[in-house]
Amino acid sequence: MERTYAFVDESGNHDLDTSKSGASGFFVVCSVLVSESQLGKAYELAEALRVRHFQAGEIKSSKVKVKDTSRRARILADMAGLPLKLYFTVVDKSRVYRDGGLQFKKSFIKHVNGLLYERLFTRRLNLQMTVDEHGGAEFQESLKDYVQARYVDDLFGDDQSFQTKSSKDDVLIQVADFFAGSVAQIYEGKAGEEVVKAYKKILRDLTLGLVEWPPKYQSLLAAPKDDAQYADYRVHQEALRQADRFIDKVSKHPDEDERLQLCILDYLRFQSEFVSKDYISTGEITDHLANRGFGDLSEQKIRSSGIAKLRDADVIITSTSKGYKIPQTRADINDFLGMTSGQIVPQLERIKKARDVYRLSSRGEYDILKAANLPDLEKLLASFEAFGSD
Repeated sequence: MERTYAFVDESGNHDLDTSKSGASGFFVVCSVLVSESQLGKAYELAEALRVRHFQAGEIKSSKVKVKDTSRRARILADMAGLPLKLYFTVVDKSRVYRDGGLQFKKSFIKHVNGLLYERLFTRRLNLQMTVDEHGGAEFQESLKDYVQARYVDDLFGDDQSFQTKSSKDDVLIQVADFFAGSVAQIYEGKAGEEVVKAYKKILRDLTLGLVEWPPKYQSLLAAPKDDAQYADYRVHQEALRQADRFIDKVSKHPDEDERLQLCILDYLRFQSEFVSKDYISTGEITDHLANRGFGDLSEQKIRSSGIAKLRDADVIITSTSKGYKIPQTRADINDFLGMTSGQIVPQLERIKKARDVYRLSSRGEYDILKAANLPDLEKLLASFEAFGSD
């Protein structure tokens, strides 16, 4: 299997007292993901971008002023052409318990970065991760030991799967820095309209996932006051909650099928809340899974081991001929029910007709449902016949 290379950097500081001068409200960790076959090209294009926009210096988000939205938007637009994918963790520091262990810088960095490392190492096979250096040599070694013990050894037995490196020595870490800083501006409410527009395009085209922590179990958008819109809002919120409950339940030690389910659900949830109201086609899901290292999966495998198992676990996923989605409105639910009814009711009618034919021809001695030992289908058909007789 082709190796994936991840380059990680962050934006923000660890101080949980966000009222202090200079303290960031959010802490953003960005991972730039590049396939082994595209690694040389990614370095070449990123270096050309660095020279074009930063001349002799590093690519750094902090070098582009907040007010210079046009320049940041141009750089983001150019970065969108690099052969890479993105994965983010965004921490709302105002919602983190201040008196706990995360008030200490080293614990904060290990825990918050661990939120990203866990998802990448457990859901993407054959990963090589390079992270911007933090602190001195002693902390570098302790961070490596922390990651090896928790996320790497049991999966790969490869002590080179995680390493730290100075951003000045790696242009792809610098790219991660710029993406992290730009996303931080969005969350801090400091980004201009051009940057927001560029960011939304990047989310749609490049981002494989975005984890917000602590989990909100609610949308970023405020509840609407209009009654009809509020009813749709509640449909969406409950669907998101069910998705988050499944993710929390199985993400610690997922088996092979659960990793597939988590990857599909991550994508559908992310698209639902942050990107699009459209249905996601099976082809798009297949491409996403390939980008996450799952290789060539059949549509049947995605449906039976992925979507069907998620629905069995109370995750609400609606579908039409256009694809799948986390429902955002009552109309989404209605579309799904209409399609399902259009499949189930005709099938029950056909089974009833076949059953009647054989019962009549055998003078009641041959009941196809009893002979096949299908009591649940027998009960369902009895209910269907009772409904039809009203």
